[in-house]
Amino acid sequence: MEPIRISSPADVISYMGHSLGYWPKESLVCVALEGEALGPTLRVNLPSSDDVGHSYAERVAHAVGIDHDATAVLIALFTHQPWGHGNQKPFTTMVQGLKRRLAAAGLLVHDVWIVGPESFATYDGANPATCGKETPLAAIESSLLNAELVYKGSTIEPNDMPAIPELFAAVDQDAVAAALQELAINPDQGLHAAYQLWTELLDHGAEATHEQLTEVLAGLQHVGFRDQILAAIPGINEPMAATLFGATDEAPQWDRIDSAEKLLRQLLSIASPSHVAAPLTMLGHICWWKGKGTAAGNYMHVALTFDPDYHLARLLDQMLGAGVVSGWAQHKNTAYRNQH
Repeated sequence: MEPIRISSPADVISYMGHSLGYWPKESLVCVALEGEALGPTLRVNLPSSDDVGHSYAERVAHAVGIDHDATAVLIALFTHQPWGHGNQKPFTTMVQGLKRRLAAAGLLVHDVWIVGPESFATYDGANPATCGKETPLAAIESSLLNAELVYKGSTIEPNDMPAIPELFAAVDQDAVAAALQELAINPDQGLHAAYQLWTELLDHGAEATHEQLTEVLAGLQHVGFRDQILAAIPGINEPMAATLFGATDEAPQWDRIDSAEKLLRQLLSIASPSHVAAPLTMLGHICWWKGKGTAAGNYMHVALTFDPDYHLARLLDQMLGAGVVSGWAQHKNTAYRNQH
């Protein structure tokens, strides 16, 4: 991999957006430094109140410290709260506490920036009560690093909300109902055939026909089949529980997971409201594996809208609410990296 050269604050903030794949909002973003090399990027929601005690700083420092090679940290606060001329800077208690906690863990905080909707500045200005001189966000778009990454095909989406594919665009409820009836006659044989079909579509990249999508969608209405498919998507030979929780030392096959995501999105176009919860929940699970908590939560919300009692969606929604992060997303050797 070619080295990435960062030479300005605009480069750093641009890199944060490209690393995440989207422009964060009301977020604290940390980039770990491993000597002179860039390490993992962490994004967490900013606290709703400046009075957050030690728990917030403790959680962030723990997450950054998972990278045992990290020696320092770059931090940016992305917020719409006023902080420019005439306004005191927000989150002072949190930032001071975080600096102390990171320092106690042996991590030097090189720089902290604050990024608003139109400009950014050094968080620690000459006056302790205010931020530094504002720089227009246009400087980020024109930075050398941003130009280089865009040239290589990287993009920054406006937010982390996935574009839910058009639902019910080609619904054939009769065909799915017929496939479910056929499965009921000989479930073992039918589910085995559906599994073989899924694997063939996933591994060989063939364009699925309407009939093939119908057969797979019918199979996914069976909870055991859905879990079998979900556990097999990463393409690694590990226990199902470890795979579902992204808790393996071996990295998953992210290209295979990307292909599964594409195939599941195709299923949404033919699924009726009564059959859509399974592919929506699986797509959310994939987002959770990738460390995209906001996107995962969006999928769970839509799935539970159609089926409030869908157990896996409720479980994942509770995990997201508790701040549980996939094991894969916590380690640089297993974390997802956008190939573009």
